[in-house]
Amino acid sequence: MKAIRKVFLVILLVSSIALGGACAPTAPPPTPAPLPSPAPEKPPTNIIKDLAYIKADGFGYSDDADPEDEGVEIGFLWYDTKSKWIIFDTVPISVDIELYQRGFDFKTTQYVLGRCIYKGQAQIDSALARIRIPFEDINATPKSFNYGSVAKLTIHTPKQGDYSIDAIVAVDFELH
Repeated sequence: MKAIRKVFLVILLVSSIALGGACAPTAPPPTPAPLPSPAPEKPPTNIIKDLAYIKADGFGYSDDADPEDEGVEIGFLWYDTKSKWIIFDTVPISVDIELYQRGFDFKTTQYVLGRCIYKGQAQIDSALARIRIPFEDINATPKSFNYGSVAKLTIHTPKQGDYSIDAIVAVDFELH
């Protein structure tokens, strides 16, 4: 009986040690590994990698609680030599903007440009940047959509030259 009791105590002791019981020495908690340092920010290269061409479009925008437009918003799509979108940031770009009324000549069946109703410049720095022009800055009154208007844009990149494009803006204007 004493032998069975000794075996039982040994089993109990070994089980207690294996399970981290009171008899087992406790190890200190592991020290967490230090977090890696954040990668240093790369200075801008002022290059839009593999830029081949740019497209733009324009719509009205609303910046308050009602759905009525407060102005014109122009956005850009940047493409590489494989016609894939390019996403970039921290490249300082200036854009010259001229906004024209647009009409339709039924005799020639061609769209025609009206007078220039806005001329200005804006700065952007990323592929997702958009330019907003409030109606107060445009020398015409917006009206319901008919033919839209045309934005003539010259995009000045820091190291890749200038790109001139036209964009249809889905906002019509009446003359003042």
